[in-house]
Amino acid sequence: MSDTLQATRRDATGSRASRKLRAEGIVPAVLYGHKEEPQSLGLQAKELRKALAHKAKVIELAGDASGQAVVQAIQWDTFHRHLLHIDLLRVSKGEKVHVTVPLEIKGDAAGANEGGVVSMVVDHLELEAAPASIPEVLHIDVTELHLGGNLTAGQISDLPEGATLLTDESTVVITCVPPAGAPKLDGVAEEAGAPEVIGEKKEEDDE
Repeated sequence: MSDTLQATRRDATGSRASRKLRAEGIVPAVLYGHKEEPQSLGLQAKELRKALAHKAKVIELAGDASGQAVVQAIQWDTFHRHLLHIDLLRVSKGEKVHVTVPLEIKGDAAGANEGGVVSMVVDHLELEAAPASIPEVLHIDVTELHLGGNLTAGQISDLPEGATLLTDESTVVITCVPPAGAPKLDGVAEEAGAPEVIGEKKEEDDE
C-alpha cells in the first residue's frame, strides 16, 4: 500500500532555501530516475512523517509531481527528530526496483532456553521487487535456532512473490551464542583413562 503526498515544485535550492522550507514545515526532496531530469520538490513534513511511520516504501505523488516513487534515502538531524531531506526514485507499474528491507525476529529461539543469547548480525536485506510487493519488514523465524547455531539470508522464506534476494545467501543474519564469560562449547570431553570393565579378568602377575 502506498501513501499519497502533495508535492510542490522548489525553484530555490541550497542550504539557505532548504532551512527556510523546513521552518515552514516543508521537507526538501529530490525526485529522479527513468532518465528524466531530477526534480526539486517540497513535501509537507507532517504528512511525510506519517507515511514513514507506516514504514511506507512506495509513495504516490500528486500536485507538481505525479506517479509512484520509492524512498531511496532519508536524512535526519543529529537527534533523529527532524527530517532534513529525502530522495525519491521514480517507478512504473510492474517495474522492479532495488530496495533495502529491515529484518524482524519472529518467535522464541530454542537456543534461548539452552542458555544462549540471540543476536541480529545483519538488520536488513537487499531485494529487487515490484513496488507494489515491497514489504515493510521481512520476518525471520528463529524458533528452531539452537545454541551455537545461526541463520543465513538464504534461509529467510518471507520474501514476497516475484522478489529476488540480492544479499548473498550465505550472509549470516542471526546467531545464538553463549553469554559473555561463559565457557566455550567445544563438544569434546577431556581425555580420561579407560574405565575398568566389571568382570574383566585381570592379568596375573608372574610368580
